[in-house]
Amino acid sequence: MAAIRHILQKDVFTPAEERLVGVVSVTKHGQKRKTGNTVFLCATVTNEKPQSAAVHKVKKTADKDSYKKKQTWTLSDLTLVDGKDADTDTPEFDLHFDKVYRWVASSLADKNAFVNCVWKLCHRYLRRVPHFTNVNSDRLEDHTEAPESLHGASKDVAADDYQELTPADETDLKQIMDSCNWAIGNAEAFTEKLAEELSGLDGANIHAIMGSEAQVQDLIKLLDQALWELENTESRLSDYDALLRAVRDSMELMEEKDNSLRVEDQNRRKLVTEIENLVNELALSPEHVSLLEHGDLRGRNSLGQCIEAAQKLHRVQNVQLSPGLSMMTAVTECREVTAQLSNKFTHRLQAHLTHTFQKMATDALDMSGMRHSSEAILRPHSQIHHELVPFAPLVLWLRAASESTYAEVCRSYVQQMKKVYETEIKEFMEGSKQNLSKERRQLAPSAGIKGGNPLKKTNSSASLASSRGSVEGGGRDSKNHASVDEERSRFDHVFNTILNQLDPVCSREQDFLDRFFCFSQITESADTASSASSSSSFAAERRKLKSAGGDSADGPVVVYTKKKMLAELLASIEPEIQSLVAFGDKIDGYNTLYMLVRCSQDVLPPETKAAASVAHPTTTAVPNFNFLHQVVGLVLVNVKRRFDTFMNSLLKTCSEQKVNKKAKCGILQCVKVLEEFAQHAESIVGASERRSDVDKSYKTLLTVVEETIERVATGEAKAPPDVIFFENYHHLVDVIARHKLAILEPHRARTKHKYNEHMMNYVTSLLGRPLEKLSIFFDGIED
Repeated sequence: MAAIRHILQKDVFTPAEERLVGVVSVTKHGQKRKTGNTVFLCATVTNEKPQSAAVHKVKKTADKDSYKKKQTWTLSDLTLVDGKDADTDTPEFDLHFDKVYRWVASSLADKNAFVNCVWKLCHRYLRRVPHFTNVNSDRLEDHTEAPESLHGASKDVAADDYQELTPADETDLKQIMDSCNWAIGNAEAFTEKLAEELSGLDGANIHAIMGSEAQVQDLIKLLDQALWELENTESRLSDYDALLRAVRDSMELMEEKDNSLRVEDQNRRKLVTEIENLVNELALSPEHVSLLEHGDLRGRNSLGQCIEAAQKLHRVQNVQLSPGLSMMTAVTECREVTAQLSNKFTHRLQAHLTHTFQKMATDALDMSGMRHSSEAILRPHSQIHHELVPFAPLVLWLRAASESTYAEVCRSYVQQMKKVYETEIKEFMEGSKQNLSKERRQLAPSAGIKGGNPLKKTNSSASLASSRGSVEGGGRDSKNHASVDEERSRFDHVFNTILNQLDPVCSREQDFLDRFFCFSQITESADTASSASSSSSFAAERRKLKSAGGDSADGPVVVYTKKKMLAELLASIEPEIQSLVAFGDKIDGYNTLYMLVRCSQDVLPPETKAAASVAHPTTTAVPNFNFLHQVVGLVLVNVKRRFDTFMNSLLKTCSEQKVNKKAKCGILQCVKVLEEFAQHAESIVGASERRSDVDKSYKTLLTVVEETIERVATGEAKAPPDVIFFENYHHLVDVIARHKLAILEPHRARTKHKYNEHMMNYVTSLLGRPLEKLSIFFDGIED
């Protein structure tokens, strides 16, 4: 127990500045004692003054390496100590605090020692001592007084057994021994002599005492008087002690009251501080309330004040309070008032923004109507954006205050501005088409183009292009070639100009949506996805918008994102570009090659690819979201499909070519088609991203051309086959070399070999035998 007592004092009570005065190992009544699960009741006294006593329940922690207080009771809360049985020894006892705690001590001695310790502490530190029942009072006295009486008795016995000689006694004893040297040899004689002298001295003392009887009487009186004075002194000391006890009790009571007052004052200060903070956090000034209810949202200064008031309202509504404060009636009422104020300002802001959107959209449509129809210029709405951007903080507040109202504002903006964009983009595209058609009509007379498709011409290769007007005939002169090239370049310029004017419009609208509707503060998962997944999700969003046809006002709240708003606002861009693609393809199939290159450059510019490959050579670059790039990506799919259709028509035309058997063949039309395709493709594509598509078309077209040459030379032509072979093969070799078609270099060597082979056959078989029919006649005569 001494070791446990030392450990408890060191680990548990020394850090708490307490002194352990009693400890007992106990278990709860009715429970079995388990090893390693021992509970200790500890009686302690604080080191600080005024000292106070307490009883602690101490138990081992979960790791079994240390002890920890589990419960604490102050000694002043103790009302009763029940020893269960005063006559029979039992280790059970009860302590009555807020409720009855029943314990069983590990031994009877430990129980008695602990109860005695509690009894001492109660008499020492409490004015009102609790009642001790079923406890033997003799044992309490034995534990308190027996040690002192035993200690005093031992001192008396020691004093009776031994008394130290004084120096005078030593001197007298030495003189007696010197005067009786014979005493050493005759002890009996020395003893008798000492007895005689002692008897004489006793008799002298008796005579002296009897002679001084009066003095003895006086001495007795003095002793009686001293005893009376001593009794008076003890009585006064008892009175003084009682007075001091009363003073001590009064001081302790005053100290307790002073502590209570100090705690009360601290609590009052904390309460006042908490209430002040609560009022400051939940209160809105009358100026802010007036601005939210009646503030002017049209002026710059008043708008800034309304923004400040709305931000204050947002802080008030989102202040974090403890559950207890949140349940207060005043706080609940304040929350209701702010909610009503927020709802009122939300509707007022929505109405103002909706009216502003309508007015701006009407003004923009009026300005668009005043513009000349042939003016192919598309201007961004910078003025509208400039006037709406100051409302961005209020829109951010609106998003946090009411998602449904925020969605309504987004829907209102989309509805109003969608009309403006549809009108302006349609007029812009129509103006571009009109300008392009006007220039085609101006070029038509010089190019010899007749009615119908402007690029078709009599005796041209219209039959090769299957009425598409995309392949020119062999009889076209240099002037006609120049006109067609100029027209194709003009279409490329117009298409590029359209994309260049659409780009700032889409970019500025996207930036405005980021700032005004606060999309830049919200992370959109689609913005961090790959470009392929972005395109597919963008297409799915457009299909969803087309199929939905709008949202019901009573339906669920529509969550507007930047992509969704752009897809609705600028929904007319894609069909207009697709219409332009169809228009250009109808004019000339080679325009699909122009559009294929331009769309590829717009979707992912070369410098972006280069930068991405330098920064991350092993990863695929993921560009930031750009609405126009997404739209052009969808258009690019259609352009690629039309280019493939154009190439299929060229292949079909070349494979189905027929020659006039009555006329000389010369250079076949399919070879001229390949030459023209190579001329335009190299001037358009160059080293762009579509190089691989053009190279693939080169291979396919060359294969078909070789097959057509083989077919015409072997069966349909009037001219000798070798002449057709080496003449067309020579022209193919010249085309490949002149345009430096690296992808066809292996084919060039093979074609050149065929050209040399057929030329040698022609020289050997025809030039070596002039007048072929006459030679055959004479050969027949000889035979």
